[in-house]
Amino acid sequence: MTVRLILLDLISTVRQPGAARLAALDDGDWAELNALAQLHRLQPLLHRRADGLLHIPANIRETWREAFRQAAMAALMHDAALRQCLALLAGHGIDGVALKGAYLSRHAYPEAALRPMRDLDILVPEAQAIPAFQLLEHAGYRMAKPLAASLEVYLRLEVHMPVLIAPSGVLIELHSRLSEPDGKLEYATPAIDAQAILAGASVIDAVRFPAPDAMLDHLIQHAIYGHRLDCGPLLLTDILYLARRHPIDWQAFWERAARGGWQDGARLVVALVRDYHGSHAVPACSNEPHGPPAAIMELARGLLVQDYRSKKAARFIGTLLSGGLGTIAARITGRVKGGGDAGIRMDRSCDGGWLRWAWSQTRLIAGELSSRAVRQQARDLARFRRWLQG
Repeated sequence: MTVRLILLDLISTVRQPGAARLAALDDGDWAELNALAQLHRLQPLLHRRADGLLHIPANIRETWREAFRQAAMAALMHDAALRQCLALLAGHGIDGVALKGAYLSRHAYPEAALRPMRDLDILVPEAQAIPAFQLLEHAGYRMAKPLAASLEVYLRLEVHMPVLIAPSGVLIELHSRLSEPDGKLEYATPAIDAQAILAGASVIDAVRFPAPDAMLDHLIQHAIYGHRLDCGPLLLTDILYLARRHPIDWQAFWERAARGGWQDGARLVVALVRDYHGSHAVPACSNEPHGPPAAIMELARGLLVQDYRSKKAARFIGTLLSGGLGTIAARITGRVKGGGDAGIRMDRSCDGGWLRWAWSQTRLIAGELSSRAVRQQARDLARFRRWLQG
């Protein structure tokens, strides 16, 4: 955990790990820290933060510098792919809204390279999601994986349509919703009004983006309730730079959080932003709730830098620890439910058939059980889930 907390301090704007702590790290520690930084797309940010810090090995500095250079080139490619995709959609009467990183990297962060993107998230009206997907396929976009169900099932039960790969190689996720349908997951998730986001979008440099308040809400809801913080520490800098770029009505923010049932997630994220970027990053409000317990803050710090590559197994084990046997059975049998559906078994022919897929899932979980780190990750996720559920 020590290396992980040092990584969080390194990207902080108000905290520093201290020369003594950095000097105490050996080659193995630096390798672990750098691997986590790469996993969570922090290397470009570390390149900028590392100026003036001693005891960072030269080879690590060079890795971060090269990551920044690569991120700068990738940002140009993502921007071009976004504009091409939105133009294709608009040409057929579909007005897409670019979400999260597409806005943050270009219009909130000081430099686009500081906020690398894995993919482009584009929100479209629900009635146009399937036509938009088929339009892009016809234009040369290809699916990243074979379909596991019909497009109608994806539209009804998934947050986004199957991932597409643009001709340039950029990954595209077409969303018609931003929250999981009620009943799909083993825990409650706040409903996000995607239609309101579409209606309230504004145009910046010929691209439609959500209003700043809507973007802030989505960042927190997505990170806490959709991903249990495995989206990483960029969440904190996302909010820092978004709030710097746009004046936020924080009193209205707390009112929305209380009304929407995501106040606990909001108070945790705000406390973390203040912890790593100063109290001025989110001004205090008379109507905000008290901060989360210290134990939850400590838990959240670890989850921010968790290894999301093992999250599938960790969530599975964490669900078992929380007593969700029905969900365990659904996962083993490959069933997805939500929105009133009793359950739909996803097609696993692309994985060699359902039985072969189910066996591979069981073997994966059994193998991960031998990892002490994964078991701890599962326990942390279970504790976090119990706190959120009150």
